[in-house]
Amino acid sequence: MQKSKVFFYALITFFISYQYSGCDSESILNGGGPGTPPLFGGYEKTEAGVMMTLSALCYVAEGSTNALEIRDSIIHQLTDTNYATKGNWEIVWGPGLSLSGGNMMYVAHDTTHVGDTTRYAICVRGTDWSFPSNIQQDMEVWKLQKYPYSGSINDSVSYGSMLGLDTLLNTFDPVTGQSLYAFLNGIFTPKKKMFITGHSLGGALATLLAAWFVDLGFSNTYRPEVYTFAAPTVGNQSFVNHFHNIMLSSNSESHRCVNNKDLVPYAWAGIGNIVHDGVPTAVPIVIQAVYIEIQKYLQDSGIVYKHVDTRQFLGTIPAPNCGTPGTYENYFCWVGFEHSSSTYLRLLEVDTINWGR
Repeated sequence: MQKSKVFFYALITFFISYQYSGCDSESILNGGGPGTPPLFGGYEKTEAGVMMTLSALCYVAEGSTNALEIRDSIIHQLTDTNYATKGNWEIVWGPGLSLSGGNMMYVAHDTTHVGDTTRYAICVRGTDWSFPSNIQQDMEVWKLQKYPYSGSINDSVSYGSMLGLDTLLNTFDPVTGQSLYAFLNGIFTPKKKMFITGHSLGGALATLLAAWFVDLGFSNTYRPEVYTFAAPTVGNQSFVNHFHNIMLSSNSESHRCVNNKDLVPYAWAGIGNIVHDGVPTAVPIVIQAVYIEIQKYLQDSGIVYKHVDTRQFLGTIPAPNCGTPGTYENYFCWVGFEHSSSTYLRLLEVDTINWGR
């Protein structure tokens, strides 16, 4: 009981630092481990800029529980020709919004096509701090749960991430009432490419959604390509192996894009490296103790997380004007800056989102 209490308080402190990395505010990252395949290839910076823009647009109208209001906001933002999307993408499904309002995803369509291939993107929202359910999904990592779509009893993911996936799959388009599953089965264009993307928690859930997508056979009619940004870890080594196997066997692509100085991709596989690598800058002593305690708790509980080994380093941008080095204010300022969707857009050299519109 005492160990659980210590871990709980450590998580609360970690949550405080994570909260400062708000998604719309201004080394080693453990991969799948020995024997896992290298990068899948096919990464394109221009393509990544489009996907990060679509991921960032998930955060418009944050805090709203009205799916139609969020839909109108996304439609409005997609008309901006200054963004990497160039005004060429339109929303065709969603947003699917959970009953609590915490989880959201939408599907966009590229109206210009590429050759004779029609391009779609499933875009998953990251943490919206207005909703406790998102905090639960971020922080419920002390229990692994069986991933149910692979057929293997050994493939496990965090309880919070699985809760998030289940929630997303039970959302519906606010206009047609269609589920995502029904929508995907209703597209009859012969050549289809499906991007799956998200930032932060949205990146973790996009990884799970991609596995679900291939496991349910959608790769027979779509060509999937995954772009995640700032994603924390999803599951164990067995799940990682399964993910790699189905991506390779279905000729799918996957790119886990990270800012080298972003704290969040170190959760939960790389907790032990945060202090050593100085992420995102020199870590205050008390915060060091938190990271060490979280790592120890997971190790003592036999919970070993592994990242899907498809990482694409984007570089980093030093945080400006964060105050006195070594202070909590300085550290949390850096954490927030390095994780923000705006920083990821800058790293990809595309326009940031005009949140005031």
